[in-house]
Formats: sequence, structure tokens, C-alpha cells
Amino acid sequence: MLIVGGGWAGLSCAVELTRLGHSVQLFESARQLGGRARRIVMANTTVDNGQHLLLGAYHHTLRLLAFLGVPDSTFLRQPLHLSLRDSHNQLIELKTADWPAPLNLLFGLLRAKGFGLTDRLRALQFGAQLWRHKVMPECDISVDDLLQQQHQTASLIQRLWKPLCLASLNTPIEAASAQVFVRVLTDTFCHQQHDADVLLPRVDLSMLLPDRAVEYIEQHGGKVHLSHRVDQLLVENAQVTGVLCHDMIHTTDCVVLALPPHACLPLIKPVAALQNLAYHLGGFSYEPICTVYIQYPTTVSTDQPMEGLLGTIAQWVIDRRITGQHGLMAVVISGPGSHMQLDHTQLANQVCTELKQAFPHWPQPDDVQVICEKRATFSCRIDINRIRPDNATAIPNLWLAGDYTNTGYPATIEGAVQSGLRCAQHIHAHQQ
Repeated sequence: MLIVGGGWAGLSCAVELTRLGHSVQLFESARQLGGRARRIVMANTTVDNGQHLLLGAYHHTLRLLAFLGVPDSTFLRQPLHLSLRDSHNQLIELKTADWPAPLNLLFGLLRAKGFGLTDRLRALQFGAQLWRHKVMPECDISVDDLLQQQHQTASLIQRLWKPLCLASLNTPIEAASAQVFVRVLTDTFCHQQHDADVLLPRVDLSMLLPDRAVEYIEQHGGKVHLSHRVDQLLVENAQVTGVLCHDMIHTTDCVVLALPPHACLPLIKPVAALQNLAYHLGGFSYEPICTVYIQYPTTVSTDQPMEGLLGTIAQWVIDRRITGQHGLMAVVISGPGSHMQLDHTQLANQVCTELKQAFPHWPQPDDVQVICEKRATFSCRIDINRIRPDNATAIPNLWLAGDYTNTGYPATIEGAVQSGLRCAQHIHAHQQ
């Protein structure tokens, strides 16, 4: 079996197929694995190409990591504690209580700081409706429209739901899918208490999955090929017979395309049987994520491992001391905005200025690096689920794996892993 793409979906699929007894070859065009969640070298240290976190609700991801031998201690795991500062340095705070779900959320909303009584009661009503499964719209609408229907106040929308939506869907609330947002909220807050926990990796993302996945695959007879770009699918009699890579033909009985939609298109467009799939994949659009790494003196730290800012370009500040990188802050900017018109120097200067205003006691930074992924995620817009494909395609031995497939999740690590595992299980069942 041949898997094209070594991101988290492709690696999850490869590990699961290997576990099920199949021989796997994985081709990755880059010189390293991990796709949009991998380590990079910056100023003689390793960081991630974008700051990621996991939730306790990421059951598929956590089970896969446990299977690969990743210990629980690899994460700093804490109950959800959202701490945001507005432009007046007023604190907005939401902490889940140490109670079973959904009481942990409901009590957290009731005692949230930075909101008036009306705000908290409206949020509590929304949380109760969420738990009763009376929020999911039959026809998709924007998150903003959903919140208006649920009588959320302007303050709640601006200071709580808007940053939560952007952080989870990477799409502004005016365009974001309410169906996907409700799915995320339900899975996080309406099942088990610890689903709402936030897990921050103590290691870089490549150490978390890609390195261990390669070791497992190759120890069990598989092979991972880096710097191998697949240029063409070879199709005969409505079956994929192989791929063309570096002018060499690699024959196979099954191919998994574990690539984002825009990277799949050049491979599937020439195949007549895949024109409908190509049409749908061509309908995807994308959103950026920028991460600004700022190195301060090692004595600098935040009160919480993750703090939010409102009314600024900077949205979330993650203190990398959890990875042993004291004084290093990862500032995350999700979604589109005016910041995308700035060059890296301008963006770095703006973010440093905003952090100086939010944390006036901090000294000047020693170094700043900017990483912008212009197509970090697919745009999780209204009705996106209508064009998301299943793992199977019109060609019986060609499959898809990726966070954009029909998982119901936004473009997250959990969505990628779910898709990869599900794809492998479908292939295994298909061949029995």
C-alpha cells in the first residue's frame, strides 16, 4: 500500500494499516514529516511551524499517541482556563469547575469574570441548550447568526465566543460554520469532564507523532521516503496501478492521497472518474495562521501558560517555558486580517508593541521570528460539510485522508488523525 503525504493524517493512516498487518510505503515530498504540525529550527533552537495545543476531547489522537508509547507526562494537562485581557487591561476569565460535564462548563460560565450578570445568564442558557442538543441548526448558518439566535449579548460575542470560534475553526464568526462550531463545543463540554482539558506539548510536534510513527512503521517492515514528490497517478481499467515519482513507476494495489485539497487536485484532475471529486476539492478556500516567536530574557513569564489578548493583532500568547524554553513566547494570530498586509518586520514590530502595552514590566525582546502559513487550514465556512468528501473515492483502490474529509471537525490535529485512522480501517475492511 502506498500513502502519498506525511502529515498527521498520512502518518496516522500508515500506523493503523501497519498495526492491521499491511505493508506500507509512505512518500513525502518535503525533507521532513509532519505537514502543518512539525518542528523547525529557529535561532539554534527547535520550535513548531505553528503553536498547537490538544484538548482532552481529542480521543483518537491521544489513543494513537499512547499506542506509540507517548507518556501522559509529555503534556502539561490542565482544566480549561481562558484568560484574556482587553485594550483597557481588564481581565476576562473563564474556568471550568471540577464537576462532571456539563456542570463544569455551566458553573464556569456562571462565575466567569469580566461579564455582567445578564451576560453570564445568557451564556448559561446557551450552555444548557447545547447540553440538551437543541442548538445544532438543521441548515447551516454562520456562528454569528447562531449566537444572535441564542440571544447572546454583544459583550459575550465579542469577548468570548468570537475568540473561541477563531481559535477552534480559524474562520471569522461572520463566515464560520455553526454546525462545525457546535460539534466542537459539544464534544468538548457535553460528554466527559476532562474532555475540556487543555494539553500543551512539552516537546516539539515532530517528537510527538512523526518521529515515533516512522520508527513504528519501519520496525514493522514499512518504508518512509522523504523528498519524494508523486507526480502522477497511474490508472488502468478504473483501478490505480501505481504512481509516477522522480520518473520512476511504483506499482501498488492501493493508494491513499493524504494531501490537502489543493495538492490533490493536480493528481486527480487528469482522471476522468474523479472529475466530481476534483470539482468539490476546487471549492475549498483557505485561511492563514501566523506565529510570532519572541525571545525575552529567561526571567520573563506569563501568569498562565496561555493568555489571550483582545482588540489587538496578537490573539494568544503561549509561554514556551513548558518546553524548557524560558522567556520564549509564541504569539498566535489566527485567520485573515489586516496583519496579512504587513511584511514580517512590520508584523513583528506591531506584535512586540502590543505585548509591551499588555505586559509593561517586560523588557525589550532579544530576538523575534515570524512564521506565516498562508494556507494553514481550510476555511471552515458555512455549508463546508456539503463539499467535504468521504475517504472512499470513485476508484475502488484510491482513498483520501486529511482533516478536510468528512469528519465534522475543523482543520485540527484531531480531525487529521480521525481521518487517517478511519481511512485505514475502511481499507482493511474493503480488502477482507
